[in-house]
Order: sequence, then C-alpha cells, then structure tokens
Amino acid sequence: MVVMAGWSAVLARLSNQDDIVIGYHHSGSGGLEDNQQGDNRNIWPLRLNLSGDQNIAQHLERVRKTATSPMDRQGLPLDSIAEIAGSPLCQVALRWNQASLHSTTQIQVEIELELQEQNNEVVGDMQFYSALFNPDTIERHIGYLRSMLQAIATDMDRPVMSVDILSQAERSLILVKWNETEQVYPADLCVHHLFEQQVERTPQATALVFNDQAMTYTELNERANRLAHHLIELGVKPDSLVAICLERSFAMIVGVLAVLKAGGSYVPLDPSYPVERLAYILEDAAPRIALVDVVGRIALSEASQHLQHQKGSLKFMSCLNPCLNGIR
Repeated sequence: MVVMAGWSAVLARLSNQDDIVIGYHHSGSGGLEDNQQGDNRNIWPLRLNLSGDQNIAQHLERVRKTATSPMDRQGLPLDSIAEIAGSPLCQVALRWNQASLHSTTQIQVEIELELQEQNNEVVGDMQFYSALFNPDTIERHIGYLRSMLQAIATDMDRPVMSVDILSQAERSLILVKWNETEQVYPADLCVHHLFEQQVERTPQATALVFNDQAMTYTELNERANRLAHHLIELGVKPDSLVAICLERSFAMIVGVLAVLKAGGSYVPLDPSYPVERLAYILEDAAPRIALVDVVGRIALSEASQHLQHQKGSLKFMSCLNPCLNGIR
C-alpha cells in the first residue's frame, strides 16, 4: 500500500491530475500478490483520488480503503469490461512478485513497477515500452518515487502534493543549467541591421509566409528599402514618428522595417480600434506620416482631420540599404 500511495502521488505530480488509475496484479486470493503466469486478466484498475489538500497519512488511508474495496468483486470478467469501455483500463501497473524479478512476460501496460521482498528489503524493477519512454525518463521517475517514499517514511503530516520530489542535481539542472541562456549581442547594431545581416546570409530563404504566399529575405529587404528611401525623402529622420495602420499582411512588416531603416520610430495603430482611441493616440503621439491600406485610411480619416495622406510610387526608389549616419 505504501508503494502504491507513493507512486500514485508521483504520477499525479507528473500528469498534473488528481484522478489516477493504477492497475495492480492479484492472484485471486484477495491481495496484491504474485501473478506468476503473467495473466493480465488479473490486473485490477485501482482508481485513486488525490484531490483536496490531504496529507500523506490521509492519502495512505484513502489508498488502503480504495485498494481493499474491489476484492469482493474480483470475479468480474475484466476483459469484457475493457471491451465495453473501448480503451485500456489503465496505463500503468504494480506487481508484487513472489517469484523472481525481470519477468519475461510481455507487459500489457505502458509502465509496470514490479516489486519483490529479498532479505528483508523491497527491491524493484520498472518495465516500460521503449517506444514511449527512454531510459533516462524512467530513471528520473524512479528517483521521484524514491523521494516520495522517503517523505512518506519521515513526515506523515506533510501535504502529499507539496512533497519535493526533485533531486538536488535535477533541481540545479532545471533552475541553473537550463537558464544559462545569456547571449552576447552587438550593442552597436539596430534590429534592421541584424535583419540585413540575415539577408546576406540567406537571401533566398523564406522570410515571411502569409496565407498561401511567401516572401524571401531579398524580396522583403528590397521592398522595405524602397519604402525607406521614400520616407527619407518625405523628411523622416531619427526621432520622427510614423503611424502604421494596416491590416495583417506583408505590407505591415515591410512598413515596420522601412520606418526603422529610415531612422524613425513607428506608432502601431489597429484599424479595428474605436475612433476615439485612434484619435487619442494620434493626438498624443503626433506622427507626421501614416502608412495605411484601404481599411487604415478609412479608420484614420475618421479619427483625424489633420493627418495628411500621400500616395507615391516606389518602383523608382533604390532597393539598396539606406546609409544613415548616427543610427545605432
């Protein structure tokens, strides 16, 4: 019962569920006993509930009551029940083996914990489907079970779901090693400079995908450059604010890159915003230029009577990266 209680608590923690089903082998004599023939019809599904804020002692008592209650119904044909249910009754099982460990019988569940008493000690073995789990994962599960059993032996008043099951090594791995993600980035380059470096590395790679269309890094960069040169001609420079009011499209990304390449900063405006909100943002930010599509033009025309919209042809603009001094 102790191992069943500990393992159910570990499975609850790993699955983030408080309703756990563990199968246990019985021999028909009324206990968690040997099933030497490996007859998996003798696997009883044991449903354990870990809801609430129960402590270890309460959890043990609940497991004891749950485990003993089905014994008066052990003659029920479980194969028929499983067939009616349409799915396996359990995915993990516990076997108390009075013979030898490392049974050659094919397990019928995903994980089976097999225990045996040897020289006044309980030893165990965990069998599993290698297609679902790798050995390192199972080793960690065994470590979690060991930690849970130690807590059961030392502190019965502790809430069962608050037991620390991580080893110090694994805790260090998760909290320290996996968080060593610091990267050194060039402090003198802006986002659009990093993008331009990527264009040089992978010019024909796909940069954007929208619906069923795609755009390469070269195409995106050239379109952004043409628009950036046009913005520069319109007077955009460092500290200039440019509103962008576009529906989701390639043009939205082109506009963002173009504003950055021209040295300005963009003010994002969602065309679906209420007119009052758009008007407030425009009044507060006071952008001198707005990049819009049809929907954005209508939205901003209703929000501001003072914002000027200009049409311009970009096909004669340079497709080369703008070279602006002082932009870092």
